[in-house]
Amino acid sequence: MAATNFQTEYNHSYVLTAGESNACGRMPLTLVTERVIEVATEHANALGIGYAALITKNMGWVLSRLSIEMTRYPVINEHYTLTTWIETYNRHFSERNMVMTAPDGSVFGYMRTVWVAMDFESRTMADLTSFEQEAFPVADLPCPIERIPRMPPLGADAVEESYTFRYCDIDFNRHVNTVRYLDLILNHWSLDHFDKNIIRRFDIMFRRECHYGETVLLRIEGSQCDKSACEIVREGERLVDARIEWQKIEK
Repeated sequence: MAATNFQTEYNHSYVLTAGESNACGRMPLTLVTERVIEVATEHANALGIGYAALITKNMGWVLSRLSIEMTRYPVINEHYTLTTWIETYNRHFSERNMVMTAPDGSVFGYMRTVWVAMDFESRTMADLTSFEQEAFPVADLPCPIERIPRMPPLGADAVEESYTFRYCDIDFNRHVNTVRYLDLILNHWSLDHFDKNIIRRFDIMFRRECHYGETVLLRIEGSQCDKSACEIVREGERLVDARIEWQKIEK
């Protein structure tokens, strides 16, 4: 159920079904990301700055940066609500924050996102100045997690594995879907690793698009540590940077 007063805040409530959960019975990070994109899209549509409005100018929103910091994850049959608001915007991008809460008001976690307006013809940043300022109502609400950190290139000793993007990796923009990058990164670790660890903090930055049929290298440092650094590279060019902070599961 979505909020009716959406001028500064917008919320959508869900329940985690068994079919949506991961092997440990919790909400997977990929679903958190899908919900973040979904609720951001709903709010933008309600404000008149969503796909229907932007596509008339041959533009669209593209997720550029995402940070997720969780205290805990919803479990099967648990209800949760995502609330989103705009923190800042300019003529090229918008910063949007979110909080995930339980019915009793306790916080599961926070998310920070940066959305860039893309010109679909030039595949470069578009100019949003044709939209009224009132279409971007900024809310003065707290988001206590840090912005995405700087992520330097990985060293030559990083573990590498190759992957070729396939049909199911591609979305309607005909580039690789955001969640497919997470699939590629997270599939590096074993089921045993996820039985013993959860992701406390996840950061990802998208630098370049990937497309169907392209072969990339996933490079990872610290795969067995409490912090792991990742990058996706094509012919030496960094396309995606990511960072994971792991937390041991208490028995």
